[in-house]
Amino acid sequence: MRLRPPLPTWVGKPQFNEAVAYYPTRVGFPRPPSVAARSMEMLLGEMDEAGINWGVIMGRQAAEPFGSIPNDEIAAALREHPSRFVGFIGIDTSASADDMLCEINRCIAMPGFKGVSLEPAASKLPMRADDKRLYPVYEECRRLRIPVSIGSSGGLLPGKGANYDFNSPVHLFHPAGDFPDLKIIVSHGGWPWVRELLGIAFNFPNVYVSPDLYLNSPSLPGADEYVMAANMYMPERLLFGTAYPSRPLPESVRAFDHWTFAPGVKEMVLGRNALAAMNMDA
Repeated sequence: MRLRPPLPTWVGKPQFNEAVAYYPTRVGFPRPPSVAARSMEMLLGEMDEAGINWGVIMGRQAAEPFGSIPNDEIAAALREHPSRFVGFIGIDTSASADDMLCEINRCIAMPGFKGVSLEPAASKLPMRADDKRLYPVYEECRRLRIPVSIGSSGGLLPGKGANYDFNSPVHLFHPAGDFPDLKIIVSHGGWPWVRELLGIAFNFPNVYVSPDLYLNSPSLPGADEYVMAANMYMPERLLFGTAYPSRPLPESVRAFDHWTFAPGVKEMVLGRNALAAMNMDA
């Protein structure tokens, strides 16, 4: 989950260009060779080395420095590599409701798109996930029976004028309850508000937890909480991810292998849960 390949617009963003200033590098994660080379073919080779069959390309429509990538670039990658990538439509939450819904319906008709990606706190007009301006998007995703990914993490800086707590997963409480038939995937796992998100997921079975690099870091405070929750009450709702290009894919898989899961749970986390969340056949 949450993989961003070297597409034309993304290679100009901080994730592909910053060195020490990019926080995964700052905390000791090496950069994948495919990042420096900006090579899709190298990325596919790294996926093969790591045993990763599918990459889920998360669209982004955010304020700088994160910036936006055209959904048409993602669509082109999905057409070129239909057996390796699926995508989530990036939506600018500062747009009008009509514009957001038009973009969802325009893109979901294209092959390979499986859901919608929102980063409300990092928007050009920052907002919390329970902002009523987002409710038309939630309703449309519910109607279309597609999941919505909501970025929630203290590592994702809020947009200008927003408080740090705009990224807190506690703001998912009302949307999760108001749209019980909507699958909500929480990208970045709400870290560092791990227990807060796991409490939301305890109460709402439509909430899926996708901690990506925050789970694949055994020494990171709170990472073990995701594993305990999966082993106890949400084995079908924890999703493996990498947040590429934050670190090499084989390294992420090796770090994930550190964890001990109850029988059968690891296989669900590594694939079956995500396929179910995206309504895909194995």
